[in-house]
Amino acid sequence: MKTTNPRAQALRTIENAYNALPYMSDGFKDVKQVLFEANLEGEKQHRKFTSPRTTGFPTTAAAKLFTIKHLAESLESPDRYTVDDILCIRLECLKAQAYAKRHREEITEAWKAAGINRAAILALDYADLMGA
Repeated sequence: MKTTNPRAQALRTIENAYNALPYMSDGFKDVKQVLFEANLEGEKQHRKFTSPRTTGFPTTAAAKLFTIKHLAESLESPDRYTVDDILCIRLECLKAQAYAKRHREEITEAWKAAGINRAAILALDYADLMGA
């Protein structure tokens, strides 16, 4: 019987869900790329100011995690944030919510076609993946 490494399984879930996202335009750029770049920059800044750790969770994987997780959370709760929340949360969360509202059907259908379980995305935990 093959035992699945939880971190490896989480990384596969992240990669599969990210890659399954359809092309969605914000008018100029691909939404997936916009969110990924914003989350990557945020993750690099976060890691710059935290104590260094040896981890098997690369910054690119973390950026993909946040991209899919913010979209999944926004699909679950489309009105989770208000404009007032801009003072308290990362801008990427608000952008993901707006994009998820605009592209709800495309994201849902793409993940469904790829066999992506939204609950599995929501269950992913950044701290666990970082080895905290």
